[in-house]
Amino acid sequence: MTRRSFHFDWRNDPDSSRVHGLRVAVSSPSAESVAEQGLNESTLPKTGASGRLLSVEEVAELLQVPRSWVYDRTRSRGMNRIPGFRLGKYWRFDEDEVLVWIKRQRSGGRVSA
Repeated sequence: MTRRSFHFDWRNDPDSSRVHGLRVAVSSPSAESVAEQGLNESTLPKTGASGRLLSVEEVAELLQVPRSWVYDRTRSRGMNRIPGFRLGKYWRFDEDEVLVWIKRQRSGGRVSA
């Protein structure tokens, strides 16, 4: 078995027509670029008066149901869908929206002021 030497520089294959470019470093957006895109606090989703976000486990505990039931309700369509949103792979629920959703479920889908 022949021993390979280690290469710590660019490898060039004379038989290959492919040219590899350098990777460009990606930096986080500057405040100016965020302002140019029109992103500010007024464009972000509004949370309720408490501003508290609940996890799936907390919603399941609040409703006294299994976590699988909460996940099922996030996939439902129509009025049975529990209000929430994804942050990456995690679901988060606004506490006030969940409480309004519970009241709507109790009243048979009618929203009362």
